[in-house]
Amino acid sequence: MRTVLFPQAFVFAIAACSAAATIAAEPTADASSAYRLRIENPGAFRFSAREAYVPAPEPKREPPVPAQLADKPFTQLIQNAARDAALDPALVHALIYVESRYNPAARSAKGAVGLMQVMPETALRYGVVNPARSLEANLRAGTRYLSDLLQLFDSRLDLALAAYNAGENAVQRHGLRIPPYAETRAYVPAVLAKYREWQEPPRPAPVPGRVRIQYLAGTLLDPDSTSAKR
Repeated sequence: MRTVLFPQAFVFAIAACSAAATIAAEPTADASSAYRLRIENPGAFRFSAREAYVPAPEPKREPPVPAQLADKPFTQLIQNAARDAALDPALVHALIYVESRYNPAARSAKGAVGLMQVMPETALRYGVVNPARSLEANLRAGTRYLSDLLQLFDSRLDLALAAYNAGENAVQRHGLRIPPYAETRAYVPAVLAKYREWQEPPRPAPVPGRVRIQYLAGTLLDPDSTSAKR
């Protein structure tokens, strides 16, 4: 007796055809349908009315760069750093202009470096080991330092700028006044002047309309037509 070997794929095909024929031959309770779909867990395929649709959050949009600052160097980096430190970007631009004229390689005789002329020991307060390593690191340390100075001196911008130039201890030592140093006395008004130049112009206040007072239905009083009578 000879043993005949069939390929494995051929055996699977025959088994599948046999199973299909068996299913087709089985009668169903519903005569209108040749097959019957049986679902073991119908609840798994139903939508719950209690599950409200939650839309995906919209991506965060960065505020646009003001027109008067759009042509300045590193404007987007300065914009981001200023916003992160809750500062007006025009103020940061003014300080950078006076400090370094936008020169990221600037270095003072005292050791201040970068766009914002940050001292290394000051940068360490904000976790920046090397403020000259990158523009972002320099801006992060400088803007946060300026923001802290504004808080320290109750939002007195003149004192915060004086402290940025001469140190907060010098301002406190001189009775919360601008220290009598020639450099600091020239520095503060220079930054303030540039800041005023680059600030966004204030929006005009809305013009109030004429007030008409209605006392009773159908009775109007125009204040402009009345005069004080006793």
